[in-house]
Amino acid sequence: MKHITSILKLAAICVLGTSCTIAAAAQGTSADELLTDADRVFQQFDSNHYAEAWRDAAPFVKAKIPQAQFVSTTREAREALGAVTRRGWSSITRIQYIGFPGIPDGLYANVDFTSTLASGRTVFELLSFQLDADGQWHLTGYIPRQPQGATAVNGAKP
Repeated sequence: MKHITSILKLAAICVLGTSCTIAAAAQGTSADELLTDADRVFQQFDSNHYAEAWRDAAPFVKAKIPQAQFVSTTREAREALGAVTRRGWSSITRIQYIGFPGIPDGLYANVDFTSTLASGRTVFELLSFQLDADGQWHLTGYIPRQPQGATAVNGAKP
């Protein structure tokens, strides 16, 4: 459980930039590229290829989170949802971080999805990326979450 908390805290730092000083960024690649990358990550997650997702993650994430820990905590978070029958993006937000402790300066993006589970319930899945010097978006975090006021998935607390 401690490892899950560590992963979620790192992901939260990467995705919840609303509480820090940020600047909206105009540069970066197209939204279509982000959506393609997000689809690839979800295909990896949905087919149990979490190690592949870690290999494609942002370098600072791989430096902070060992592969085995990333795989186990991400698998646990994703599998707690159960089967997803439909997934559609609902928003894309780009954020420029400069001088924020623990996060390398650069352009980041959050891609938020509304997902329908096989049970008929709706959940939200957030993927975060960093635009690397190679010109590619690299995964920095994944956070599944419940709609406000919803009960927990599989007994887990939101």
